[in-house]
Amino acid sequence: MSTVLVLDVGRLSEADTDRLYRAVPAERRARADRLHFAADRRRCLAAGALLRYALLARHGLTPSDLGTARDAFGKPYLVRVPGLHFSLSHAGRWVACATSGTEIGVDIEHTAAGAVDISHRFAPDEHAYVVAAPAGRRARRLVRIWTLKESYVKYLGRGLGVPMDSFSVTAPDRRPRVLRGTLDTRPRLKQVAHGDDYWLAECCRDDSGISVVEPTREDLLAVC
Repeated sequence: MSTVLVLDVGRLSEADTDRLYRAVPAERRARADRLHFAADRRRCLAAGALLRYALLARHGLTPSDLGTARDAFGKPYLVRVPGLHFSLSHAGRWVACATSGTEIGVDIEHTAAGAVDISHRFAPDEHAYVVAAPAGRRARRLVRIWTLKESYVKYLGRGLGVPMDSFSVTAPDRRPRVLRGTLDTRPRLKQVAHGDDYWLAECCRDDSGISVVEPTREDLLAVC
């Protein structure tokens, strides 16, 4: 079973956020500095801190192992430990972090994000699945499809180079998998509900379920 770490950023005080700012790499501090809203900066910093916790506390790395670079597609990787892959996502209250010895992608989103219907950008069968739902259920269907697709794109590490209508996933009512247009036949798609109407999706080569673990605030700050 794969483990996804999550953090409720609402648990962090302003002093905690300042501590995270000092602990995360300079690149993430610079990214946070470019964000206009305090909530966005907090999520950005929390994502970096959650990754730090995963690498130090769960994988036993040292601070000197945490330096990152970006590949030709802009995907970050650990310079000294390139065989350990990671993926980050954040939305609303939650930040998510997944790590693996093979490529991995994770995505989290709240159902409210589906209020704007972007399903016309999906593959035709996915668009049809969304619009076939009663009006009150379309946002949830859209977000469930969206997070599955995002996790697959993150797994591939190709960014915007993979159009969202170039592949399709099964309706989440059945076991999720890529139906067509896949650039990699090995990944497995998984999805769980989380928190107050959030959906968490993961794409990796592990065919087991997802274990969602939330470290305590004290555990997180201990590595910062």
